[in-house]
Amino acid sequence: MFPSIEIINTGSELLLGRVLNTHQQWICRQLADCGYEVARQICVADDGASIQSAARESLARAYLVLTTGGLGPTSDDITRDLIAQLLGRPLALDADVLARIEGYFAQRKRALPPSVKVQAMVPAGARVLPNLHGTAPGLAIEIHPNPFREDKRPSWLVLLPGPPRELRPMFSEMVLPLVLKEFPLARPFADK
Repeated sequence: MFPSIEIINTGSELLLGRVLNTHQQWICRQLADCGYEVARQICVADDGASIQSAARESLARAYLVLTTGGLGPTSDDITRDLIAQLLGRPLALDADVLARIEGYFAQRKRALPPSVKVQAMVPAGARVLPNLHGTAPGLAIEIHPNPFREDKRPSWLVLLPGPPRELRPMFSEMVLPLVLKEFPLARPFADK
């Protein structure tokens, strides 16, 4: 099965040209090197209507949707909350994630700001992708059945943190193995 894959990059800073969106090229290259093609990618602002609309549209078409950004502790990091709301999944504090975040700050001998705890909120049924290079974990959610698709076939939605030093190892070590397992290629991929 060759899955339809879409990427949603969130971040007003990307649209304003203040930050170069390197995720587009890098993620597409990683997937292409394994034999997968991205069908569509978009960039949206950090606002509820844009993020939810993009996710709804992508989930209606694709079997794998990757989002980048919006998982941190600042007021414009709203992707996790909006996705949980869109999917009708409550958020709950994940004690393991919170302990990992507390350990991250303790190791650096820094006080844990209360705002950082929001990163330990996980939508029901989500698989946590530990962040070994920061505090915001990634999330992988199987949407089964997918209410946004006419055929109701399941899709995967993967939420990744925005900083490249966090996203890249998480993608390579956790997301790519998930893609290879859930969407095995019909025949081995040979680069041209």
